[in-house]
Amino acid sequence: MKKITLATLIGLVLTGCGGGGGDDSTAPQPPVETKPQLVMGTIDRIDPVNNEITVNGMPYQVNDVEYANKPLADGIALLQPQMMVELTALTKSNVTVSIEPTMVGEITAISPDRSTFIVNGVTLNFPIDTSIELNNWVMVSSLPVVTELGLGYKVLSVIKIEKDDFGNRYELEGRLTNLNEVDQTFKIGASTLVNFSNAANLGDIECGNDRQGIQCLTNADKQWVEVSGEMQGGIFMADEVEIDSDDAEGQEVEIEGIITDINSDKTKFTLNARNQFSINHQTKIEYNDQYVDKSMLAIGSFIEVEALNGVAQEIELDSDDSNVSDLREFEYNGTALSTGNNGSFTVDGNLIHIDAYTEFDDYLNEDTLHGQSVEVEGVIINGKNVAREIEREDN
Repeated sequence: MKKITLATLIGLVLTGCGGGGGDDSTAPQPPVETKPQLVMGTIDRIDPVNNEITVNGMPYQVNDVEYANKPLADGIALLQPQMMVELTALTKSNVTVSIEPTMVGEITAISPDRSTFIVNGVTLNFPIDTSIELNNWVMVSSLPVVTELGLGYKVLSVIKIEKDDFGNRYELEGRLTNLNEVDQTFKIGASTLVNFSNAANLGDIECGNDRQGIQCLTNADKQWVEVSGEMQGGIFMADEVEIDSDDAEGQEVEIEGIITDINSDKTKFTLNARNQFSINHQTKIEYNDQYVDKSMLAIGSFIEVEALNGVAQEIELDSDDSNVSDLREFEYNGTALSTGNNGSFTVDGNLIHIDAYTEFDDYLNEDTLHGQSVEVEGVIINGKNVAREIEREDN
C-alpha cells in the first residue's frame, strides 16, 4: 500500500504550487513526513538500538510505552513481535505505544500436542512455545474472527510475561452476550462467564456516551467489551468494564484486521468488530499490487485500511492465505420453508442454519419464518450456510 497520508498529499500540493511572488529558483523543501493520528496493528520488528518499532510496515520511534493508560518503566524492552499495539502519532518520532492485548492471564490447561490452551476460561488454538508452561502468565494478541460458534479469536501471538510488570490483573476482550442484569453477569465469547457486580459497585462501567453504569450494558448484546479483574473459580470477577467505542471515528487512522461484518452492496464494513468504515467511489482497493473491485471484500478478509473521518481511502487485501479466515458470504432470496428442526430452514432448496448471532428484521423470527418471502445474507462456515441477517424480500 502507498503509505501517503492526506496531510502528506496536502503538503505536496502546497509545495508544488509555491508561494505567490516567491523565488522560483529556490528548490522546494520536501514535505514533512507525517503519520496517521491513530495506528492500530501488530509489531513487525523491533530495533532497540534506535528505539524504533515497525507497525503495518512503517517505522516509528518510541517515546514511551503504556499499558492500561499507565507508563511502563521498562518501555521498549517489554515489546515483542506480533504484539497488538495502538500508536498515537503525528510524526515518525516520539510516538506513544499502548499495548493492547486481547487477554492477559494464567494458562490453566495445555493440550498434549501444545496446539490448544486455556486462558481466562477461553480455549484458544495456537501452537505455543515450549518455554511456556502450565500456570505461567501470558499476554495474548488476537483478532476477532467469525466462527461456527459466533465471534471467536484468531491468535497472533502468545507471550510469556511477569504479571508484576502488568499490574497483576487479568484482562479479557470479546463480544458480550447473555446479559443478565438481575444476576449482574454476561458472557464473553462462548464460554467465559463475567460477573460485573464489583464494577457496578465501584462505578467502573463505561461506554463513552451519555449512559452510565449498568445502563451502558442495556442493549449492548454483541458489542465488543473489555473487562479487567480476577478469575475466581472459573468466573471472571470484573471490577472494570468498558464497552469498546469506535476509535477510528473522526480522525485519520491506519488499522489492520479482519472484516467481521459487511453490507450487501459493499459500501460499509466493520473491522475487528468495533471500527466501522464506509467505501465510496474514491476508495482504492489493492490486492497483489493491483487495484481490484470492492467485490473482493468479504467477511473474514484480512486487510489494512487507511481512513479519514470513517471513510476508507485505501484498502490493502492480504495476499497471504494464512491470514484469511475460511469464510465466504452468501445471499439467497425466496420463500423460507421450515425443515421441521429448530435452527434451520431452506430457501430455494438451500439449507440455512440459524445461530445466536442471526439477526431478524421486519418483525420476523424463527417461529414465523415459514412461508415468508425473505432475503437472507450470511457466511459459509465449515461448508454450512449460517444466516447473519434475515429480512422480508422487497416486492
